[in-house]
Amino acid sequence: MNEKTIEVQIGDKELMFKVTLEDYNNCINALQMENKVAPMHNFLVITSANENTKEAVKQAFHDALTSDLFGAVVKEFKPDVAITVKKSSTGQGALTRTDSPS
Repeated sequence: MNEKTIEVQIGDKELMFKVTLEDYNNCINALQMENKVAPMHNFLVITSANENTKEAVKQAFHDALTSDLFGAVVKEFKPDVAITVKKSSTGQGALTRTDSPS
C-alpha cells in the first residue's frame, strides 16, 4: 500500500507521519458523533514515524490540539480537488484534480 510521508511543524517541534489510505480510512470509519478526538489521536499515534513524534502527539492531546494537528496532516495527505455541487441532476461530471498526483 502506498505510504505518504508528511512533515509538520508544531511550535518548535518537527513531526513526521507516515500515512496510508488504510490508516486514513480506518480513522474516518471510527469517527462517531460523540467520539471524534480518540480516533484522531489514535490515527496520529499509529502514523507517527518516530518516538519524538509520538510524544509530541501525546502532548498535543493534553493541549487540546489533536483536531488541529489531525487536520493539518489530513490536508496534506489528501489530494487538492475542486468539488462543485450543481443544482441540475442531468449528466455526470468528472472530478478534476487541481494538484498533480504523487
